[in-house]
Amino acid sequence: MIEKLKASGELIANFFKRPVTVKESFGFVAEAFRWLPRRNDDLCTGCGACVERCSSGATSITDRGDTRVVSIDGFRCIFCGRCAEVCPEKALELTLEDAPPAQGSDPTARVSLSRGAEEPRPTVDTVLKLQRCSVCGEVMPVTEKYLDAIKERTLRNLKPETAAIVEKDMERYLKTCINCRRVHSLEWDTHPRKFI
Repeated sequence: MIEKLKASGELIANFFKRPVTVKESFGFVAEAFRWLPRRNDDLCTGCGACVERCSSGATSITDRGDTRVVSIDGFRCIFCGRCAEVCPEKALELTLEDAPPAQGSDPTARVSLSRGAEEPRPTVDTVLKLQRCSVCGEVMPVTEKYLDAIKERTLRNLKPETAAIVEKDMERYLKTCINCRRVHSLEWDTHPRKFI
């Protein structure tokens, strides 16, 4: 009961206080501004886990031709850290930087808050090569690095005698599209029914 009275008193007192923000600081970058998450391009596989977990919709994946672009939009990122938590490769890092990468080291540099076309959106982009089917050449909706990571992780978690059998099938199976797998799996003897 006493806790509720204290909270109510604090609420009423806050109605009469001035706002914490200052009008003069609008449009300037604070010294401890968080900037953007950093992604290690060498570790990122383009798996999409960060996109699925992003609560603000700042992370996106776009496939263009035979490349995949994994992007973080600086205007939408709320720096919650979900993307870094879920990344299986630990490719994302959320740290404060001393200076903004695009504007130099001036902490009072003006930032346009209008999101107009004249200002480029701050982004973190990673460009990855999509896997092509080894049989028909069709572009598959998965990156080469991701397939390599899946293969390595799968083989690492199997018994050595099982891994030797599975590795032969995985080499061919992972590098072919779904249609070619369906057509050629019996011919290649990569179907799972062979173990029954």
